Amino acid sequence: MIKLFFNALIGILLTACSQAQPTDTPQVQHGYLYKVEPAIPGKEVYICGQRPFNAAGELVGPGNLGLQTQQVLENVKASLKTINMTMLNVSQVTYFVRGDSTSVPTGSAQALSSQATSYFAKLPDIVEIKSVSKNVRDDVLVEIEVVAVK
Repeated sequence: MIKLFFNALIGILLTACSQAQPTDTPQVQHGYLYKVEPAIPGKEVYICGQRPFNAAGELVGPGNLGLQTQQVLENVKASLKTINMTMLNVSQVTYFVRGDSTSVPTGSAQALSSQATSYFAKLPDIVEIKSVSKNVRDDVLVEIEVVAVK
């Protein structure tokens, strides 16, 4: 009898949990968004793992760092919009560029800078460009993470 009771209780709990829906989790395409609401005024948002995939999950600009950077920045912009922020709220941006050494080639840095000027009216306070030997896939040339403050 006790075993039957526990089985019924587990069934009820599993049914209730499967019907639970998160209410304030925004939909972010192809990356992660973390909201931090500190006790002090303002709100920090961390957007990580933004990659050059469109809404259909397709890689944009294979072999073209400029096009991939543009798509990633579009994804960042879309993520910020889900929480009523814009690119003006970005205080820090880190670019992870696929490369073979520890330094980023000048051409890659120029391609990133060229795209950034069309997305940021004012450059963020902190801009980092890091060379990485591997991204999530070999054809992904850039990944971006940002910190935004409201």
